[in-house]
Amino acid sequence: MYCVTVAYPRREGGTFDFDYYTGKHIPLVAGHAGDNVVKAEIRKGFAAPDGSAPAFVCMANFWVKSPEAFQAMLAQHGAEIIGDVANFTNLQPVMQIDEILVPAA
Repeated sequence: MYCVTVAYPRREGGTFDFDYYTGKHIPLVAGHAGDNVVKAEIRKGFAAPDGSAPAFVCMANFWVKSPEAFQAMLAQHGAEIIGDVANFTNLQPVMQIDEILVPAA
């Protein structure tokens, strides 16, 4: 199993519309990814361990069966997906694909 993480680093003047993100953008991505996505999780940054502001405004995780299939989906639909980012944030997302070594209990 693999996990695609999309993180939106916090910065001064950054904006993020969670209603649009969860109601429109995530369904757009999930629709294109289809049954390759086993599970999706969207997290809103709350705080750093010391109580200061979180490092990330938002983190999205997509557990996928095949990273190659996810990459192929991005190759085909990436322009549409990336083009939608301006509709909910002015932050630059960072994406990473991880292999799951120990699944959550």
